[in-house]
Amino acid sequence: MPGLRSALPASDRITFPYTASPTACQRQPAHFSHEETSSPAAQTDIEQAKQLCAGCPIATGCLKWALAHPSDARLGVWAGTTTRDRTRLRQRLTDRLGTDWVTVVADREDQRREQRQAARHTPLTVHQARVICLDRDVNGPLPQRLRRLTPDEQQRNVRRMLAGLQARKAG
Repeated sequence: MPGLRSALPASDRITFPYTASPTACQRQPAHFSHEETSSPAAQTDIEQAKQLCAGCPIATGCLKWALAHPSDARLGVWAGTTTRDRTRLRQRLTDRLGTDWVTVVADREDQRREQRQAARHTPLTVHQARVICLDRDVNGPLPQRLRRLTPDEQQRNVRRMLAGLQARKAG
């Protein structure tokens, strides 16, 4: 339905992400509702909120929503960002993508969604199948129930990925 999506205002096309399990901000809203102040208690809560957001499965979608809806996300911590952080991010997006950056982001999101949907119906190429087999040989089969990676595991994976990219450039 690209025609219907483009008829909506861009900010309405960026919807708040959904998750079946309650997020940290839903379980502990007091940590996330502070204005930026110099009070030590507020700063502690803001730092705790940022740490909790780091492990949230919908943090990316939450940030897109908060950036596209500044009047609704005026205060508090959203996706690990404060009001000041979001203002700076909006300015950077405006500098990079123009004043209509929300439409650009919404269009990209629509395109990714359509590609994911098309990929469900498109068979893998030989190269893609080989990559999957190689991954399974090196890392073993995927667990039946995926678990969240710890921050150390995430950093290890980033280091491995960067090393692989460097080796690819060198080779």
